Amino acid sequence: MEKNRKNNILDMTTGNPARLLLKFALPLIIGNVLQQFYNMADTAIAGHLIGDQALAQIGATSALYGLITNFCFGLNNGLSLAVSRSFGAGNPKEMRQSVCWMINLSLSFAAVLTVVFLILRHPLMQALQTPTDLLSGALSYLTIILAGIPLSMSYNMEAGLLRAVGNSMTPLWFLLFSSVFNVILDFLFMGPLNTGVSGAAIATVLSQGISALLCLAYIIRFYPEFYFSRQELHVSKSFVMDMLWSGISMALMSTIYNIGSVILQSSINALGSVYIAAQVGARRLAEFFFTPGGSIGTAIATFSSQNYGAGQRKRIFKGIRTALFLYALWWLVAMALTFLFSPQFIRLITGSTNPEVISSAVLYMKINIPSMPPLMFLVILRTALQGMKHQLAPLFCSLIEMTLKIVFALLIVPLFGYFAVCICEPVTWLICAIFIIGAAVIWRADFRDTVSP
Repeated sequence: MEKNRKNNILDMTTGNPARLLLKFALPLIIGNVLQQFYNMADTAIAGHLIGDQALAQIGATSALYGLITNFCFGLNNGLSLAVSRSFGAGNPKEMRQSVCWMINLSLSFAAVLTVVFLILRHPLMQALQTPTDLLSGALSYLTIILAGIPLSMSYNMEAGLLRAVGNSMTPLWFLLFSSVFNVILDFLFMGPLNTGVSGAAIATVLSQGISALLCLAYIIRFYPEFYFSRQELHVSKSFVMDMLWSGISMALMSTIYNIGSVILQSSINALGSVYIAAQVGARRLAEFFFTPGGSIGTAIATFSSQNYGAGQRKRIFKGIRTALFLYALWWLVAMALTFLFSPQFIRLITGSTNPEVISSAVLYMKINIPSMPPLMFLVILRTALQGMKHQLAPLFCSLIEMTLKIVFALLIVPLFGYFAVCICEPVTWLICAIFIIGAAVIWRADFRDTVSP
């Protein structure tokens, strides 16, 4: 493994896959946990300082907020794969072109998303069957979050650029600082300043903006290889379309899944405030447990794209096996924490003392966390195939996820209530895992080297 220590560039085309994946994934895991901490801080502090009503107001927007966040994250991950492949191939000119168009495409999407969602926010919240007593507070929270989309997109873009060349540590330090700042602002806005749930949104947006500014300053200072001129704008249409398709396919992979979650949220909202509060607490905790696995998936995407660009495709299969093993180890830890401490975690996250809220959230956890093994194969294989320029199968897999969630939301949850919400994702993971394993078997020939070792 060759590493430029000054710039924290990590070449993943040589060296031990387990060591490389761990070195890349560990800072990413910590960073993504801190990202979840943003959401948990809003929820916990709002629940403790303001009460269950504020908790439900934030929770009523969570699926829509998650859809936007995952679109931004997925888009920039997809765009950055072009940077990873050109880096792995040792082509600095193509890497500068990829950086140039990644920035142009990412910021263009940010502008469109901000305008569209701000215009549609009220009808969307009504379509989600948000209870009347929650609507005003939920809209106040959501409006500020939507106005902050360009900041969220910018940070995700900058972090994606750094991860493309193997630097997952630097974004962590910026995120650590802004996470602490986020908590301070949460207490300030929802405490002495008494701004309600709007204060939680302001704290989140300001914290993301600081991360974006710090990350940009670092890239300008230490990454001259990313510098581009007007000349890099002049590329073939196929070059731009290939990047755009890669970004959109990964964004849609996340977004299609979340569209199902938004529709499912509407059926949860129809169950009432108790189940909204229970679900927001359960989802915050579950996402905390899902985050390390998702980070390993991001690591394998970078690993596979760098090695794909270098023609070292046999290494990709070794990386997949290693990633599955690391994910399985985390699953055992998540199982232990769930069955030993989930009621305490739920009370801490929600600030609720309502026994029905606690018991409903714990039920969700004790069904979903033991059901994670199919999710392991789904996450690792889907992101590895994306890194190898196979976008259609992962995208179709997300369509399956969305369809199943819609079926649950429209047909099964109204009949069986909150228990159907709890089993929705385990059923979805199992079916999608079978599909993506089949796709990997079909494309097994792509795991053969195209260059001599």
